[in-house]
Amino acid sequence: MDVKASVLGAGSKLLKEHGIAALTQPRVARAAGVKQSHLTYYFPKRSDLLLGIAAHVIDETMSALSSRLETAPPQAAFAETIGAMMIEGIPPRIMIGLIVAADEEPTLRVPLRELIGGVRKRIEEMLDRVGMAESGNAARILHATVVGLAIMHHAQHTAASATDVREGLADVIDLLLVEQSPLPTGDSR
Repeated sequence: MDVKASVLGAGSKLLKEHGIAALTQPRVARAAGVKQSHLTYYFPKRSDLLLGIAAHVIDETMSALSSRLETAPPQAAFAETIGAMMIEGIPPRIMIGLIVAADEEPTLRVPLRELIGGVRKRIEEMLDRVGMAESGNAARILHATVVGLAIMHHAQHTAASATDVREGLADVIDLLLVEQSPLPTGDSR
């Protein structure tokens, strides 16, 4: 495994096990088994490391979702895959960390904006792939729902809030798919 991949994997694991505070360059370098100078070659500042880990975990989530869409109905694929990642907490935790870091380092907002835009685009592509018309609007609604449910869950961190994530995602997917269904003849909204 190359240095960058080791760092990203170790950072993701630290984030999952110990939270955002664990993502210091020395600690991630130790966990990855690399010299800190090797880590700082790829990630000169902590904010660069946070962005790298965010992109990495988002890529993993979207790849898992893409694979799941091959074998499961869209409702199940989206609700189970994204729900599990939001409950596990890696994407929401890193994004909250980046938002806080951007308060101290406003230039971070540009790559953060790009990262968020990239996520939205990937959601839109996957919704389009499953035949959802108006996938741009649906992507915005789904993205906002995912973020909101994830933040509420991590604020409460209870079994009930985890259930809210799973059921809320299933509900919004169902609603978005109902919007796509043609109305029976004679029925009007």
